[in-house]
Amino acid sequence: MLLWSLARASAFIAFGAYSGVVVWGILVAGKAFRPAAPAVAFHRLLGSIGMIAVATHVLALLFDSYAHVTVGSLFGLGPSFSVTLGAIAFWLAIGLPLSFRLRQAKFISYRVWRKIHWAGYATWFVMLLHGFFNGTDTGSPYAAGLYAGSVALVGTAVLWRHFDDEPATSARPSPARAD
Repeated sequence: MLLWSLARASAFIAFGAYSGVVVWGILVAGKAFRPAAPAVAFHRLLGSIGMIAVATHVLALLFDSYAHVTVGSLFGLGPSFSVTLGAIAFWLAIGLPLSFRLRQAKFISYRVWRKIHWAGYATWFVMLLHGFFNGTDTGSPYAAGLYAGSVALVGTAVLWRHFDDEPATSARPSPARAD
C-alpha cells in the first residue's frame, strides 16, 4: 500500500504543480511580471517539480502490483481510456521542456517553440481528465477542491490574458487625413 499511496500523493503534487505552471506561464506571457527572468525561473521550477512528481507517480504505479500498470500503459496500451489519457499527458509533459532545450540549442525557431508551447494547455487539460476519470480519490473533498480550484485559477488566468487591456498592436497614432 505504500507504493499506492505514493502514486496517489505524487499525482496530486504533479497536477498542482502543472496547474501552477500554466497559470504562471499565462501571467509571464501577459507581462504581469517585470523583469520576467525571475518569473520565468519560477515557471521552470514548477515544471521541474511537476516532472519529478509525474516520474514518481509513474514509477510507483509500475512497481505496485495492486495498480496493474505496465510499461505498455506508457504507450497507450493501458486497460482503460483514462489510463491512455495519462500516457498522453505523460508524453506531452516530457515534450514541453524538451522543446525548450531544442530552442536553446537553436534546433527549432522561436516561432515553432511558441506553437509547441501552446500544447501546455492541452497537457494540463488531459491531466485533469486523467485524474478526474481515473483517480481513485476523485470523489473526495480534497480532490474536488484541487480540481475545482485549478480550473478556476487557470480559467481566470486565461480570461485575464484574453481580455487584457494592453493593445496587440503598436500605439502609433494614425496619420491625419488630408481633406
